[in-house]
Parts: sequence; C-alpha cells; structure tokens
Amino acid sequence: MLIDSHCHIFTNRIVENVTAKPQMVKELKLNTEDSVQRLAPKSLQSSAEANGVDISLLLPSASPNKVRSENDRFYQWTLQFDRIRTLGTLHPTMEDSAAEVSRLLDLRIQGFKLSSFSQRFDPLSKESGRMFAEVERLGYRRGVTPTLVFDTFVRADVYFGAPVEYLTTPYTLGELARRHLGLNIVGAHMGGLLADFDEIHRHLTPIPNLFLDTANAAHTLTAEQFIELLKIHGAMHILFGTDWPWFIHAYEIRKIDLLLDRAGYNHTERKAVFGGNAIRLFGL
Repeated sequence: MLIDSHCHIFTNRIVENVTAKPQMVKELKLNTEDSVQRLAPKSLQSSAEANGVDISLLLPSASPNKVRSENDRFYQWTLQFDRIRTLGTLHPTMEDSAAEVSRLLDLRIQGFKLSSFSQRFDPLSKESGRMFAEVERLGYRRGVTPTLVFDTFVRADVYFGAPVEYLTTPYTLGELARRHLGLNIVGAHMGGLLADFDEIHRHLTPIPNLFLDTANAAHTLTAEQFIELLKIHGAMHILFGTDWPWFIHAYEIRKIDLLLDRAGYNHTERKAVFGGNAIRLFGL
C-alpha cells in the first residue's frame, strides 16, 4: 500500500500569502505557480488515482475556536473521496480538548497535526504538556497509541513573525519525544525544515517513539544529509510525504525511492516507508 502521509488542502489566500514571500519560496523550493491548480480535494484524489497512491493523509491546523469546525470540514472530505483520509488538529488553549480528542478517536482518527508556529503556542509549555498527556491517557483507554505530527519550519520567526518559543525546532522535537513516551511523535520535513543540519544531527538521535516524514526535505537538505538521516533513524521510523500541493506525487515518489535505494533500504524497508509505517502509526 502506498500512502502519502503529508498533504494539505490550502485556501487561495494561504497560497497568495506564501507566494508573497519570494525568498521563502526560493529557500523551500516550493512550486507555487502550479499549486493553485491542486487546491481542491478532487485534484488530490485524481493525482492519487493516477499515481497509485492508496491514501493521501490530510494535515489540518486551526486556531482554538475553530478546531472542531476544521476537523469536521476535513473529515467530510474523507467521506466523499475514497483515497483521502485526515488527521485531526488540536490547540492547547481550546475549550474541552478532551471531548474533541475522544470524538476524533471514536471516528477512528488517532493522529493529530500541530503547527505550533501558525497556531501560536509553545509546544513545551505546561498547558501543551497537559493536553498531550490527555491525548495519551484517552488513547490508552481505547488501546491505541495516538500520534502527534509537528510542523518543523524553523524559519517561521523570520517569515511569519512567530515568537521563537512557538517554533518546533529539532531540540523541541527531541524533548517532546522524551517527555511523552506514550505517544508517537512525528517530525515533519525530516525533523527540521531549513534547520541547521548539525542541529538536526545533535538533537534528533534515535528514540523509539520518534519518527520523521520526508515532505519537502529532499529539496532543502543535500542528498548526502538526507541519506545520513535515513541511515541514522532506520526504515521503521521514516514516513513518505509529499507536502502536497507544493510537490506532486509522480516526482516525489521517484525522488524519495532513489534516496531510499542509495541509503541501502531493501524492498521490505521501502514498503515500510511508503506505507507500512503510516498504517501502523495512524491505524489506517
């Protein structure tokens, strides 16, 4: 089974805001010109069908007062398109987060996306820690280990004015994994989008509950750096993701498969990266 573990359904406004930052677009190698043609769920479904992608996994995020409505909006797309699934999102300052976690778990959604820089919260704060512990407790009651996916864009302070404590850095990600051993922690973009590679290397040592996804990272890291992370963390801790709509399935599948091959991953290990690990972590 082939699973794209990192997809977005953006609004035109979001794409316009990103396009208005040409230096960021250049650094991230984003394909902003064609992305406007890929904003509808139907476009993602069509691409999945054309490229043999069985599941494309959406990663929503929202402000505290819009968490539930955004989760509902994304969930409705999963009912309309058979190759689309979604995570939920949460926020440490939302009202009654336990009820929303329980509702999503009842819908068999056991993964949650957090974008701390855009949602404006400190992922290492006490209130964040309480919410994460609550997610762990509610998952344990249902016999599942929930998975938290964190955006790791470390230049969001420069490009979006986010306070530095709101960034999920490699250090932050490692701390989260160590503090919450009853949760699976996924660092998007191989753990640090535009982070200094030495910082990724120093802070993201292998931890049993720490995972990395490939989205965008093969465009911002050198091939040698990417392959080194593949070798350090191993096939069972890597998830394939495109960062749709910025990047497309056909190109990313080929690019990542080549890097996995160069890292010495065998057929079974590549199957884990391209789908098996996502099935396990998200209960798909």
